[in-house]
Amino acid sequence: MVNISVIVGLVVGCIVAGSAGYFDGSSVKTAPVITFLWVHRFKISVYPPAILPMLAVYVSLAMESIGDVTASAEVSRVEVEGPEFESRIQGGVLADGLGGFLSALFTVTPLSTFAQNNGVIAITRCANRGAGRWCCFFLILFGILGKISGVFLSIPNPVLGGVTTFLFASVAVSGLRILAYIKFTRRERFILAAALSFGVGNLLVPTIFTHLFDRVRNPNRGLQGLFTSITIILSTPFLASGIVAFLLNAILPIDNDVAEAMVEEKLDPEDPN
Repeated sequence: MVNISVIVGLVVGCIVAGSAGYFDGSSVKTAPVITFLWVHRFKISVYPPAILPMLAVYVSLAMESIGDVTASAEVSRVEVEGPEFESRIQGGVLADGLGGFLSALFTVTPLSTFAQNNGVIAITRCANRGAGRWCCFFLILFGILGKISGVFLSIPNPVLGGVTTFLFASVAVSGLRILAYIKFTRRERFILAAALSFGVGNLLVPTIFTHLFDRVRNPNRGLQGLFTSITIILSTPFLASGIVAFLLNAILPIDNDVAEAMVEEKLDPEDPN
């Protein structure tokens, strides 16, 4: 029962929601029997104002992928450091970038690593790669069979909200667990505080950067596109915090004592590597 606890929770929630009149089967009735991604075709074009925001999204998703793979490794009880872990990170980022490239060709936004999987692994204790491959197969199958997709679309929002709320809370716990591996110095504390300031600040005041360029009079089309791109980036919490953390981590020098410890660790004669 532990391995299927998420499915059991969805089924029980749907039963309760159906008995209360929240279940709507119209999505199943209107869904086609078979559907494909390439039903409609669009001309390939470039929208200049979207270049910078999409570039920022791709960079942010790469950073998210690193955290998600690390969290998945931690809840799966495998190593979170060393050559094997670094190879796993490289594969995760490469797969994430390839998926984002293909999603752009299908006229959808970049696909991110599914962070809720960390919560699913923690709850079900199932970290088998075979199970992940079967999940990929069923996702593709359900995307083609429209009626089955309609069944999932008909799940009431309160049921999905209850499940995803707990899963996202598990993701937050995994993030805190990853932060516990960091040897906090003044540098790391400053980077984390600055990144959280931008992220939490955007969440609390969503319009803080909306009127950033209002005093610029009569900008041309290219300049207006640049202003729009910057506003979108700064107004998106995870983009702003991720970019701030990335830039500060690249700019701020490492403390001398930490650098010396890293050098000593590399020169350790007892280290087989």
